[in-house]
Amino acid sequence: MNSFTDQVKHELLQKKDFLMAELAAIIRMKGSIFIKNKQLSLQLKISHGDLVRKIYSCLKNNFSFDLEIMVSRNNSFNKNYNYKLLILPQQGLEEFLLDLGFLDEKNNIIFRIKEDFKESLLARKSYLRGVFLGGGSVNDPHGEYHLEIRCDHESHAQDLIQLLKIFELSAHINKHKSKYVVYLKRFNDITAYLNLVGAYKAQLKMEKAHLLKDVKSNVNRKVNAETANLDKTVRAAMEQLADIKVIEEKNGLDQLSKGLVEIAELRKKHPYASLKELGELLDPPLSKSGVNHRLRRLRKIASKFK
Repeated sequence: MNSFTDQVKHELLQKKDFLMAELAAIIRMKGSIFIKNKQLSLQLKISHGDLVRKIYSCLKNNFSFDLEIMVSRNNSFNKNYNYKLLILPQQGLEEFLLDLGFLDEKNNIIFRIKEDFKESLLARKSYLRGVFLGGGSVNDPHGEYHLEIRCDHESHAQDLIQLLKIFELSAHINKHKSKYVVYLKRFNDITAYLNLVGAYKAQLKMEKAHLLKDVKSNVNRKVNAETANLDKTVRAAMEQLADIKVIEEKNGLDQLSKGLVEIAELRKKHPYASLKELGELLDPPLSKSGVNHRLRRLRKIASKFK
């Protein structure tokens, strides 16, 4: 069964094509630039087959690049595949890397989000979609809320934090081993992120799970409150029965007033009844506070004998 992260990524990959900002984000997360035969080359390492197929199609159809794909298994216990997509040195690659914001005019490698991808609403959303496809994960909505994006460079992670702030999403950074993890922990932030990137089915699934959690939590609170009240009622009744027993043994109930005898006999017959129920059994009925007053008088009498 696919994880919730896989479901989100599969939904995002149903969109027709990558925009430039989205493609830049994916390559930023999954790609590495290296020199081959004194020329620039680009390699992407990807573990999702549908993602590598879409990238391959995009690069082939829109940029006419010559590409190589290598496939390998993760390990003997895992049937998943790893894919290496290689763009060999060729005409147009350097310009392509410049357009994505990976190089400056002197061919120095840049580890920041290109300013063009921060300007329009469409580009911002596309970039956020791309970084999730390339290095994002999100917990199953029935568990703890957590969405994260793993970045290779701190400067990219900081830029991502600023990009999320534009949408009023409260993100944080935590360094884990060699990665800089940008993460969201609040339910509202995570569902807003899913909405921004276009994962509407995943957003709805998370909201349904959240609603179910609330219902279960409310039911549990009510059950716990009712149980606590019942325990309190039972403990009070046991104490009242003990008071009545002391009075019976030391002085006898017949020495009490008619009202106190009535309430004492009722408590003995109905040991688990509430004060309200005891009051309704009297003739004429007595209020809850009236019953409590008589029982307190019995306690005061019993305390003298104790």
